[in-house]
Amino acid sequence: MYTDLFLALLDDHNPRGHPILTALLCAFCPAAARWHLVGAEPVIPFDPLWQAMSDLEKGETLKAALLRYGFADVLEAARSYVDEVTAYRDLHPGVIAPETSPFFPGGRLELAQRFGLGEAIQHLGGDWQNFYAYIHAWAFILPDWEEKMRFSDAAEFSLAALMLILPGVRRAVRYRLPFWTARKGHAMRLVIGVPVTGCEQDQLRFSLMQRAGLEGDKALPRSPEVWAVDRSGFAEAFDSRLPDEVLPDLIARLAKAAGENFHPPMSALQTPSRCRWCGYQAQCYAKGELTRLALGK
Repeated sequence: MYTDLFLALLDDHNPRGHPILTALLCAFCPAAARWHLVGAEPVIPFDPLWQAMSDLEKGETLKAALLRYGFADVLEAARSYVDEVTAYRDLHPGVIAPETSPFFPGGRLELAQRFGLGEAIQHLGGDWQNFYAYIHAWAFILPDWEEKMRFSDAAEFSLAALMLILPGVRRAVRYRLPFWTARKGHAMRLVIGVPVTGCEQDQLRFSLMQRAGLEGDKALPRSPEVWAVDRSGFAEAFDSRLPDEVLPDLIARLAKAAGENFHPPMSALQTPSRCRWCGYQAQCYAKGELTRLALGK
């Protein structure tokens, strides 16, 4: 899941072609870096998990958010879904998010129940599959993450504006990510969550987060923990394999490579599931197929 990366591209604070963002895009997919550098504006696919985090940060309850979107007529269906997932988890202890398997019988809204709610569902990307995905993210995924992180005290959640800084790069990149603060004895525990799919730990993106500061501050008061947070609800601490001293040169090399002539759509060729979260789908795909333009023809 790379919603965070494409949101950073649209952030007015971050100039087009910034070496950190260009390098991250090149690592994600060279074709995406090419579209960015030639001026294409990303269109971010709707992400129910990110929407749930954004609404939770406002201090709303799930019920209040659903009412604000216009889902008053299906609140009972939402309550029933939460009860069904809870009961299904009780039947399958030790299994991570068993409700995401095809055997889970809940999470279906009949056509008759959707009648008159066309405007409401537009707030959730216009797709009824997002209705339960949004509820699931709020009621289960975020609590699952916090359980895996084992906070000893209540944690405060936000989508923090982090500042990514590197030696030799004059301007920091503003980058929003899930962020938790909690007391740990007499100190504060700081946790950055990097949303991923399949618990893949992107070494470049994660290593940059380890060096991040908060907007308005030169540095965080102590080194943050960086965790991979998966949309299944699984979370694990970052296993760093990239030495700090090689990071500036690696960023510079990737940014330079993105400006050269070879831009294969590597995500589409190797990990096409990534394309679902790419803001440049329209440029690379037409009628579900890779375009000649994306392939450099």
